[in-house]
Amino acid sequence: MSNIPLRRTTRTTRSTAKDNENANARPSRIVTRAKTIMGTATDAAPTARVLAPKAKPTNPTTENPIGKRKREVLVEVTRGSNNNRKTKDGGTSKKVKEEGVAEEEPPKKTRFFSRPPAVLEAEGVVAKGKAKEEVPKTRFFSRPQAVLDALAPRPSRSTSVSTITSQAESFVHVKPENDTAMTRDVKPRVFSRQPPPKKVTGDVEAGRVFKKRHTELPAFKVEDESQAEADKIAAELANLEHEAEASTHKAEVQLWDDLDADDWDDPAMVSEYVVEVCEYLKEIEQTTLPNPDYISSHPELDWEKRGILVDWILQVHARFNLLQETLFLFTNLLDRFLSSRPISLSKLQLVGITTFFIAAKYEETYAPSVAEIAFLADGQYTVEEILKAERYILKTLDWDLRYPGPMGWLRRGSKADDCDTKARTVGKYLIEIGCLEWRLIGTVPSLLAAAAMWLARLVLGREVWTANLEHYMTYSEVELIPTANIMLNYILEPIQHESLYKKYAHKRYLKCSAFMRHWVLERWPESTMVDLAKDLPALKEDIRLERQVLRAARAVAEEDC
Repeated sequence: MSNIPLRRTTRTTRSTAKDNENANARPSRIVTRAKTIMGTATDAAPTARVLAPKAKPTNPTTENPIGKRKREVLVEVTRGSNNNRKTKDGGTSKKVKEEGVAEEEPPKKTRFFSRPPAVLEAEGVVAKGKAKEEVPKTRFFSRPQAVLDALAPRPSRSTSVSTITSQAESFVHVKPENDTAMTRDVKPRVFSRQPPPKKVTGDVEAGRVFKKRHTELPAFKVEDESQAEADKIAAELANLEHEAEASTHKAEVQLWDDLDADDWDDPAMVSEYVVEVCEYLKEIEQTTLPNPDYISSHPELDWEKRGILVDWILQVHARFNLLQETLFLFTNLLDRFLSSRPISLSKLQLVGITTFFIAAKYEETYAPSVAEIAFLADGQYTVEEILKAERYILKTLDWDLRYPGPMGWLRRGSKADDCDTKARTVGKYLIEIGCLEWRLIGTVPSLLAAAAMWLARLVLGREVWTANLEHYMTYSEVELIPTANIMLNYILEPIQHESLYKKYAHKRYLKCSAFMRHWVLERWPESTMVDLAKDLPALKEDIRLERQVLRAARAVAEEDC
């Protein structure tokens, strides 16, 4: 039975008499709480809850003039409290400390709670109408022997679990009442303490009750399908690379140096994807290559007339001081247009100045105006005719002005050649020969630049085509000899195009045109058709001998000093 005291509300009145002691008390509620005695040796009966009597109201006219109802108060009366304590003669002494409330005896009729006869017999109280036996005095919190036995040390394995359970269920917590109070029906509460489960077998195992185990499945991480597919592909690629490495017994030795790795901090060099750029340029130069035999479709034209036109454009190009890329793009556009449309001789100069005007606008930052181009034509063509020819040429070319040109490949080869200025300048002169020599029209720009670099190095006494040059120029020495042979034969012929020869005979270009003609005429007679593949071993041997002579002369000069 619970030890929580029950409370019942009663109505009470408040006297008008106030003193200094209760001056600060709340006027709306008066609560009287009796002290309870718990666990004394002389009184073992627990507290009981009774209904507090109603106090007689005072004169309403003087107490509460406005007829205000009194608030409910909670009165808790304990049987074994100090306010209702038994005396020697069997009476009771009741003390009420509430100010302004009349003391009154409890009513004769009081509502009690009855208890079952089994509980009364357990407490030692006889039935109604019979003599009451004296209940032995015990401590309030004393426990029966059955509970003490249940809380005893754990039994051995042979002890039955049902025996412990029956001993614990025999303990019922009850509260004895006094003579005047009747007991109420109380549902006994069972206090049981079972030992922790142990490994047992037999009938005891069948009678035990186990706690249901937590069987929730762990949450699995669901991977994204795309990520799983990417991981699968990466694993397959790793396996393929591993198999390729395992199948190769000897790793290939890299003979060339990675020159692009040093340009990682230069955005203009685009070292991250320079290889892809070179591959793209190799594709473009094949699609933009003109027909090397297009002159056969022009009855009024020949290669000599074409050469005269290009030589005149060289003078215009030098006068405006334009880029070399403009000159190479002009030559490509002219040859591509003539490969598509046959023209008359009277329109050849108009086509030439118009294609030059298109190339200048495409490559230059400040291109010459159409009026300046018309003035250079000595007034033979008006501005309207030049603009009309421009639209027609662009429509014929399908507005495709892509052309990589040989200058980009020449600069890349010069980087692999330690940026030698003399070799690059001689190479520029040789690739401009490709603009005038009709036999080089069908040569791709990359091959033209590589052959010019190889021949320039050979003339300057460096006959070895290194691994770096072969890697970055993308051609071997054997592939370069036919193109270099055409350049060498052009130089051996009498001077045909004065503009090109005078341009590179200037000190600005290290007089490389005069130097090349002098070197060639020392080894072959003029207008001789040279077979460079046949004469190349002898040329290399002569270069080695000349190098040894120069070293010997340098050593003698150092000894004299």
